[in-house]
Amino acid sequence: MQVIDWKQFLETGLPSPKKSSMTVGVFDGVHLGHQALIRKIVSHNDEYVPAVVTFRENHKTGDKTEDIFSLNERLVVFESLGIQITIVIDFTKKFKKMPGTEFLELLLKHGSVGFFAAGGNFRCGYRLDTDACAIRDFFVSHNIPAEIVPEVTEDSLPVSSSRIRRAIAEGDTELAEKMLGRKNNADDSIKHLC
Repeated sequence: MQVIDWKQFLETGLPSPKKSSMTVGVFDGVHLGHQALIRKIVSHNDEYVPAVVTFRENHKTGDKTEDIFSLNERLVVFESLGIQITIVIDFTKKFKKMPGTEFLELLLKHGSVGFFAAGGNFRCGYRLDTDACAIRDFFVSHNIPAEIVPEVTEDSLPVSSSRIRRAIAEGDTELAEKMLGRKNNADDSIKHLC
């Protein structure tokens, strides 16, 4: 798997002659919901190169100690799921102020996007101004197939990184492992959060 940073991506574009099947997210823990999203873009790999755009640190928690998986752990899981290119963004003050449509324009311009998938609750842009429906509509308006991948549930509730953190904090490692979809890879991360 190739890993490139955002600056390099903007300067040289996607390091592949093929178009990409792409998704974006923090992917903390790469839980069952994230895995469904990644499987969706990997399912297009006959035509496209599967690419993930993610963040070096989880800007949502603001605290590295709250991360379920480090960037390196996420990269290992991405590769095991079939991702061929990962683009890593540093969440700078400048990036934080970028409107969602401007971010999508940059992905379109430099990412050679042939297919795009977003999670149903994903939002991007300054003050989260662009939701999953707007993301899908943006790509469709550029004649690029795009899908919103439905949420995955466990015990009738949506699987989420915050729910996994809560389960770990409450000592329910069994539920956390179910939502992560893998016991062995989760053990070390769960230990550092306890």
